[in-house]
Amino acid sequence: MGSFQDKWSSPQKQSFVDKLGDTFKPKGSLKPRVEMAVKRLQAQIGKLDGMTQKLKDRDQKIFQKIVIAQQQHDTYSSKVLSNELVEVRKVNKIMSNAKMGLERIELRLTTFHDLGDTVTTLMPTIGLMNGLKSSLVKFMPGADQEIGRMTEMLGGLMTETF
Repeated sequence: MGSFQDKWSSPQKQSFVDKLGDTFKPKGSLKPRVEMAVKRLQAQIGKLDGMTQKLKDRDQKIFQKIVIAQQQHDTYSSKVLSNELVEVRKVNKIMSNAKMGLERIELRLTTFHDLGDTVTTLMPTIGLMNGLKSSLVKFMPGADQEIGRMTEMLGGLMTETF
């Protein structure tokens, strides 16, 4: 009797197959998910931009300290600061490369988003042209072939795009 109550009142756990299916199954429409991904990328790019700016400021401060240490002939401090400057520049380079990578991904997602908008605009046009072709055949026999070519061209554009 206890097992029935447990099954009845406790939430059902997903099996491994269900979890795997949820992983590969699309969750909602694609456009809002792409927009959300672009917003998240922009937030991360902004954070990286702030971090690289702080590193550049730190680079300048350390460099000025090295100059002062060299002017005072303090070789030990200048070597320590130089090593620190090298590490700051390495981290700055890594951060800058990561920022550029995220910007490239953002650009590609934005392009994909814009292309999706274009496709959703063109798809009804193809259907409209097919409907127009059948009604114009009665009045203009040559229009059938021309509209057919235009429809093929738009269809080819759609298939080449995706």
